[in-house]
Amino acid sequence: MFPDIANVLAIRDALWRHRNIGSASVMVGAGFSRNGDPVGVSARLMPTWSEMAEALCRPLYPSDPSRLQSALSEARGTSGFLRLAQEYQAAFGPAALNDRIRTLAPDTDYRPGDLHRRLLRLPWADVFSTNWDTLLERARDDVFNRSYDVIRTPDEIPFTQRPRIVKLHGSFPAHHPLVFTEDDYRTYPVTHAPFVNLVQQSMMETLIFPRLSGHPC
Repeated sequence: MFPDIANVLAIRDALWRHRNIGSASVMVGAGFSRNGDPVGVSARLMPTWSEMAEALCRPLYPSDPSRLQSALSEARGTSGFLRLAQEYQAAFGPAALNDRIRTLAPDTDYRPGDLHRRLLRLPWADVFSTNWDTLLERARDDVFNRSYDVIRTPDEIPFTQRPRIVKLHGSFPAHHPLVFTEDDYRTYPVTHAPFVNLVQQSMMETLIFPRLSGHPC
């Protein structure tokens, strides 16, 4: 027997409880971006945690191998990774960090994959995403049985209705800040209070499917 069958059946029932929009929401993390299809043979790979960490560490410690290895070791944990991003921003500035993120996360090298389209064909009430890429938004063009509004900033909340794709951590190409550093996470409840309230409201109104994740971009 499939060990999570009870949870799967609960999600199924919540999804199809109503005719057009179900009573289930989903939280999508960055591992889902790896289901994108490359647009050509020269497409860069979506980075892993360790690859992102190394790309941030090397400019910080170009001539100190021991400190470089120590920082990479610390960055294996989530808190250490966020501190590394904070250190990079402190050293080079927010604009440089955003440029680095855009270089490392090759959004335009990929098109939405089949799993992006399959996900959006289900009658979710909300699709919450911590991803910066635009794969989910672009997948809407190939989904004809649902019409998702996209929320990229808290200011857009009043002008949308369910079903919605909510970009909780910013979005390429220009919806900043891109949430990435230790300070970003620490201050998020204040700087992004409407998003926090939106998620909490959704948790009260719908069954939220566990986060689909894997790497940080």
